[in-house]
Amino acid sequence: REAITRLVHIGALTRVSGRSMGVPKLSTSELLQLKNVRQEIECIALNWAIQHSTPAFIAELDELLERLLVAEKKQNNQKFKSVNFQFHFCIYAQSEADILVNIIKNLWLRITPYFHLLDAKGHLKISNEIHLDLVDRIKKKDTDDAQRLLKLVIERAFTQLTKVA
Repeated sequence: REAITRLVHIGALTRVSGRSMGVPKLSTSELLQLKNVRQEIECIALNWAIQHSTPAFIAELDELLERLLVAEKKQNNQKFKSVNFQFHFCIYAQSEADILVNIIKNLWLRITPYFHLLDAKGHLKISNEIHLDLVDRIKKKDTDDAQRLLKLVIERAFTQLTKVA
């Protein structure tokens, strides 16, 4: 009950009727706000992750990236979404900022129910191309270009969602 109350409080669930709960429909304005906030907050986490980068972190990113490529090749959208979450939160966890990561988790709770709409043809391939470049920039500690690429991933998802949501 407490978990449901927390999900309602952050806007990830809403009362549909009586005691029934459901995922609230996000308006274009809400999607835009989520995109803008995600771009700012997630880029802060990315910047801090690059500052705290370790060989183990890079190895984990490489392994997750390989799993994303396999999911794309097999056109396994469910697996892609799962590994995509792990990939992004591997980066955010490396920021060593638990409060920031919790804010990002709350933002993702609002948007994740809509990720099934991103199964559009070509989305996985283009996302992976950006992910490949993102990992390269993280390895080079190129914060500015890494942030540009992360913003691009978020922007592309927003654009797709506004077309189909």
